[in-house]
Amino acid sequence: MMDFMSRLPLAQSAVDYDVARRGEEGLIEHLLDDAATRVMLVHNGLVAVPKRVGAHAPEALDCAADPAAPRPDAEPPTGAMGLALLAARDLRDAARQPGCLVIYLGVDRACSPEVPYLALDITRAFDTRLQGGAGADSELDAYRPPLFQRLLAAHDWVELRSFAPCASVRDAGLATSAVAVSMWHSNQRFCPACGSPVRPALAGWAQTCANPEDTERLLFPRIEPAIITSIIDEHDRILLQHNTAWRDRFFSVSAGFVEAGESLEHAVRREAMEEVGIPLGEVHYLGSQAWPFPSSIMLGFTARAVSDEIHVDHEEVSDARWFTRVELARTVAAGELELPGRASIARHMIEDWYGARLG
Repeated sequence: MMDFMSRLPLAQSAVDYDVARRGEEGLIEHLLDDAATRVMLVHNGLVAVPKRVGAHAPEALDCAADPAAPRPDAEPPTGAMGLALLAARDLRDAARQPGCLVIYLGVDRACSPEVPYLALDITRAFDTRLQGGAGADSELDAYRPPLFQRLLAAHDWVELRSFAPCASVRDAGLATSAVAVSMWHSNQRFCPACGSPVRPALAGWAQTCANPEDTERLLFPRIEPAIITSIIDEHDRILLQHNTAWRDRFFSVSAGFVEAGESLEHAVRREAMEEVGIPLGEVHYLGSQAWPFPSSIMLGFTARAVSDEIHVDHEEVSDARWFTRVELARTVAAGELELPGRASIARHMIEDWYGARLG
C-alpha cells in the first residue's frame, strides 16, 4: 500500500503543516517579513512555475483540463517542473492588497534553517468590485494592473493535474494544498448560515463570518468523499467503463460520490450495481488522494466481481468491457483506448493491477 501511495502525485507531502501555529496572532505578517519564507503563486487555480519551463515540458503547459472532459487534450506531461518560489519580502506589497489571499502551507524542517512556505492567491486582485463605490474602478486600475500583470507575465501558469506528475514531492504537496484551499475561498465567499461575507482565518485554513452577531462561527473547507474502484473478475481481468460525459475512447474504473449516511464500502457496491450491474464480493482499501476540482477526496478500493455479466445503465455509463493485461496493453498502444491522466488515482490503480506503467 505504501508503494502504491508513493506513486500518487496528489497524495504527497514533504512539509510539516504546522497546524498549531495557524491561530497565532500576526503569523502571516511575521512570515512575510521573514527572510527565510518562500511564497508560491496561485491564479484561477493555476500555479506559477519559472518562465520558459515550457521549453522543457511544453505538453504540461497545454494540458489544462480533466482528461475525462469531452474535448481534445494534450499528451501526458513530461519533464521535470518546479514551483516558482519567491522571497516573501518581495511580495509583501502584493500580499497586502484587497482581494489577495495568503495561506500558510507549513514549514520544511529538513532544511537548515527551516523554510516556511506561503501561498499567495492573486485571483481576486483583479476584482474591482471589492472596493465598491464611485471611482473604485479607476483607483484600482491605476495600481493593480501593473503590479499583478507583472506577476502574471513573469511566470508560466500550469494546471495542477499537469504540474503534479512532473513535480517533486515537496512541490506537488505545496501546490495541492494551495489549490485546494484557494479554490474553497473562491467558491465560498458568503456564510452558508446567514449569507454575510466571510473573512480568512487561521492563516487561510478557515473563515469567519462578518456578521457581528455571528463572530464566533468558524467555517472550514468541506471535503466531498468519492469512491473509486478497480473491479477484477475471477479470470483476473479488469473492468473499464466509458461514461456518457467523456470523449470517445476514454475509459476508466468505477467511481462515484458517497451518499449522506453511507459507508465507503456500501458506496463501492452501490456504484458498481448502478453503473454496470455487477455485484461485488471482497472489497479492499488501496489508498486515497486529494482531488481539489474543486473539493473532493478520492478513496481507492479494489474489489472482486461475483459475476462478469455486464449491464450498463446507458444513463451515466454507455460502455464497459473486461480487459486482460495483453488486451489492455494492445488497445492502449494502438490508440484505441485512452486512460486517465497521470495525476489521477485511477491511472495508478489500473497500472497497479497491470503490474507496470502503461503508455
